[in-house]
Amino acid sequence: MKNEIERISLNDIEQKRFLTAYLDQEKPFILTDVIPDADQLTPEYIKNRFGKESLKDLGWYNSALVEDDDISIPDIIKYAMQRSDMSFRELPMRIFMQPRGHVTLPHYDGSSLHGFNLQITGAKRWILTSPHTPLPTIPFMFAAMVSQKFIYDPRHHDFMEFETRAGDLLFLPRYWFHEVHALDEINLNLNWVCTPIEPNEKNPLGKREVELMKLKKTVPFVHKALGKDLSNYGSSGPVIFERYTRDVSNFRVWSRLFKEIIKYPRLLFLFKELKTRANEFSKNNFNIEER
Repeated sequence: MKNEIERISLNDIEQKRFLTAYLDQEKPFILTDVIPDADQLTPEYIKNRFGKESLKDLGWYNSALVEDDDISIPDIIKYAMQRSDMSFRELPMRIFMQPRGHVTLPHYDGSSLHGFNLQITGAKRWILTSPHTPLPTIPFMFAAMVSQKFIYDPRHHDFMEFETRAGDLLFLPRYWFHEVHALDEINLNLNWVCTPIEPNEKNPLGKREVELMKLKKTVPFVHKALGKDLSNYGSSGPVIFERYTRDVSNFRVWSRLFKEIIKYPRLLFLFKELKTRANEFSKNNFNIEER
C-alpha cells in the first residue's frame, strides 16, 4: 500500500509525543519549520571543514558532533541523545552533499541506525519501504537487489513517496529502505544517527539483522569474507551484540546462512546492473573542483 508520510510543524509537537508516537514506534515522519541557518553552509565551507573526514568518496562526510555558530542541533535530536536506550557512535553526524540527478540504490542503513536527516539546501525525493514488506536484499548486505526498472507495487510493498525541502527534518527509523533522488543543483543535508540498544524483531529485517550478527560472529568464513567488525557496532558493540543476539538459536543461524546463499543466482543475474548503479552513486557525488 502506498501511504502518506506525516508532516508536523516543529511548533506543534511535544517531546513526549515524539517519543511515544514515532521514536518508540519506529515510524517515519517529517518535522517541518526546522529553519536552518544555511548562509555559511556553502559547498566550499563544507569541503574545507569536513573534507578530511571519512567516506567522502561514497557521498558523505562522517564527523564528530558539531554545534556552533554555523551548525546547530535541533532540540528534538538532543532529546534523543539523552535517552539511555540509544547509543551514539564516535562520529554520529553525517554531511551529505550531492548534485541534481544523484540517485541512491535502495538500501537500509547498517548497524541498525536511526537517522535524523535535515534538509539544509536543495530538495530530495524519497521513497521509503517498510521493513514489514521489505525489498529483496543482496546476500549479507543492506542494499536492495532490484533492477533499474523496478517499480514499487502497492500490492506487495508498503511504501511512502515524498519530497523534503529546506527546513524539513526526516526521522528515518532503522531497517526502512530508502531510495533518494537529488532534485536541485546543490543538495545539502545534515544527518545524525544512533543505534537503539535493544533489538526489534517485529519485522523481517529486524530478524534478519540479529541473525546476520550471530552468523558473522559464529561462522568464521562469513566474518572473514565480509570483513565486518562487530566490536564497535553502534559504538557499544559487546553490549548491543549480546542484547541483539540473545534469542537467536543455532537453527536460526544456519537457516539464515541458507537464505542468504540461495540469493546468489539472482545476484549474478543482476550483478552488472547493480555494479553500474553503485559506480554511478560513487562518481556522481558533489565535487567542487569538478563543477
